Amino acid sequence: MNNTQEYYDVVIVGGGIVGATLAITLAKSNFSVMLIDKHYCNTVFNQTKPDVIVSALNCTSVDLLRRLQVWHKIGDYFCVPYRKIYIWEDHSSEVVFNAASINLPEIGFIIENWRIKKALWQILCSCDKLKLCCPAEIKTMQYHNSYWKLILNNGNKVTNRLLIGADGANSKVRQNIGIAVSGWEYRQSCMMLSAEIEIDQNNCIWQIFTPTGPRACLPLYNKWASLIWYDSLSRIRQLQKLTLSSLTYEVMASFPGRIGIIKLHDIASFTFTRRHASDYVRPGLALIGDAAHTIHPLGGQGVNLGLSDAKVLAEVLINAREKNKSWYELNVLSSYELQRRCHNLLIQTGMDLFYKTFSNNILPLKIARNIGLMLAQRADFIKKIF
Repeated sequence: MNNTQEYYDVVIVGGGIVGATLAITLAKSNFSVMLIDKHYCNTVFNQTKPDVIVSALNCTSVDLLRRLQVWHKIGDYFCVPYRKIYIWEDHSSEVVFNAASINLPEIGFIIENWRIKKALWQILCSCDKLKLCCPAEIKTMQYHNSYWKLILNNGNKVTNRLLIGADGANSKVRQNIGIAVSGWEYRQSCMMLSAEIEIDQNNCIWQIFTPTGPRACLPLYNKWASLIWYDSLSRIRQLQKLTLSSLTYEVMASFPGRIGIIKLHDIASFTFTRRHASDYVRPGLALIGDAAHTIHPLGGQGVNLGLSDAKVLAEVLINAREKNKSWYELNVLSSYELQRRCHNLLIQTGMDLFYKTFSNNILPLKIARNIGLMLAQRADFIKKIF
């Protein structure tokens, strides 16, 4: 047993994109930070072909990564800008969201998650005020007199002012502190497919709504793309059992012809649940990202919401300390929740409304949503909100 007691201002549990971003932000602002992750931190982040798991980062997220000097480590070639988003329903009007209409060079970038994580971990390893502790997990945690007393499963003992849960949808930090969540499971599943496609997408994302669920294409570099297929859980399970050649046939038959002939490589599938924590903060504690909220992936906003959480929480902590406030106290942390809860709930509700509207084939609703798409195509202010 290691009896040495370590002290840090902040302990962050979860070294994914959101947790790592917050750790770097705080360490660069002179907070002493320990980042705990259950996976081995020297995992090899190298692949010979594009990965199936990607993120669509918006400009706010990209700006944050640029300020932290993470962005340039990814490499321009692998950061694929998208300048248009096409959305339509079978045999209906098409809506086009165009970066030029909102005076931006691009709407965002499509990047493989592992490349973002690799760049973040390269920065993490060079931060003087930051210690990586992995693989490790918290074994016991106790809060007393504005300090946390943590014992890790490797025997390390840690004292800290603020504990941050960035450990995902099934957050152990959230569960151990007793914060409840509300939500439900969506009656839909999703398959992501890494593919070489025949037709260059010219920096455009598209999504078509079908009676069984949306189909989408997120273009990557060198005519690779991540294809996304939403459908019933039973249908996705059926597709998973197919050989790669049979699955290729199904994809070609179910996706629009604008991708051309394809060659599939890897697949991943998952179900999704809407969750929202009853509290984002407690004395000496904060939740960020999926630990606080999960969202239907239809709009690709999950990672962006988590990075916005990290940005706002860091700003709250930094500003409070600059004003000599007790930055770890509940009255300060509540400012973070006040800024983020309503916004996250708004986006969650918007995606739920979108999901329910387009997963219903009642004729009057179908007519109404087609009219809505036509109006959206003509209303620039709606596109700017998007």
